[in-house]
Amino acid sequence: MARTALIISGGAPNATLLAGALEAFHELGVKVDVISSAGAGALLGLMYIAPKNGDIVSTLRSLKEMGVADFIYRAFPVNFKVFHKPGPMAEAYRQALSANPLLQMMQQWPADNAWAKTLKDGAALAFASATPSNLNSDSLGLCAHVPFAEEIIDFNALKNSGPDFWLNAYNLSQHQMENWSRSQIDLQHLQAALSFPYLYPPTEINGDFYIEGAAIDCLNFKDLRKNYPDLEEIVVFDLLGAEKLLRKPKDLHDAWVMSIITPLVEIARDDIKLFEALHSDGITLHKVPLIDAIAEKNLPDVFDWSRSNMDRLYQTGYHAAKKYAQEKLNHLIQ
Repeated sequence: MARTALIISGGAPNATLLAGALEAFHELGVKVDVISSAGAGALLGLMYIAPKNGDIVSTLRSLKEMGVADFIYRAFPVNFKVFHKPGPMAEAYRQALSANPLLQMMQQWPADNAWAKTLKDGAALAFASATPSNLNSDSLGLCAHVPFAEEIIDFNALKNSGPDFWLNAYNLSQHQMENWSRSQIDLQHLQAALSFPYLYPPTEINGDFYIEGAAIDCLNFKDLRKNYPDLEEIVVFDLLGAEKLLRKPKDLHDAWVMSIITPLVEIARDDIKLFEALHSDGITLHKVPLIDAIAEKNLPDVFDWSRSNMDRLYQTGYHAAKKYAQEKLNHLIQ
């Protein structure tokens, strides 16, 4: 019987904020009965309960490597490590590169200073830029579906013991939200949960087409309450429900990111209000203040994919979640 739940919401640019928070929960031994996720939260949640290498901490910390060296990012503010060119030619090119021992050595290079990181990421950018692609005006999305997911998540281990796990996606064919349990989730289901419109094409599963559930329901409260009517406590890692994230963009790319984040902030905020009004009877809701922990001076950079921001967010998430858990969730620490 499930009594406690953790909700991990969407918000890909802030993924390391979540990763740091999850490391703090793991370090302290915070136990929940069920994890419910949406959007990028699904990727983080799966890394947490089913890391490919069996090591939760190293898997979560590896997300910081998604960041682009600051020097390169200032000149070219696009994350070529996360957003990959689509199409069969691009996939064949990436597979050929992954089999190259020299490139494997380069990827494993620790690069422990700013110059080394710039050199390493500069080489990665060159290879990414050379990727062939069939992207055209008839394409349904700009990017390939998270081609690195199987490198960090063990989908077979996901079927084993641990907290219940759910992720959501919206079924475009049936016009309804769907939630999948850990026994159903494979790579395709994760790709469906991450298929944000325009960025990624819809994912086809059994003849139906799906987009990211977080685009419509960031926090996935309703089905969680339906599936677990005996819940007593819900802990929320909410990255989006804060107006302080809204600001004047810094440039055209930043304006595009803000065009995605702005409606999600309102959706997440409304989801919290609806839950408290309609579904919270008898339930204690813990909102871990991850966004509030970000220093005011760092807010303009919060959606940057730079290495410095990825590391800063990780540390912020770790300390904020650890402090909150020790003060408010001590009864869940085992």
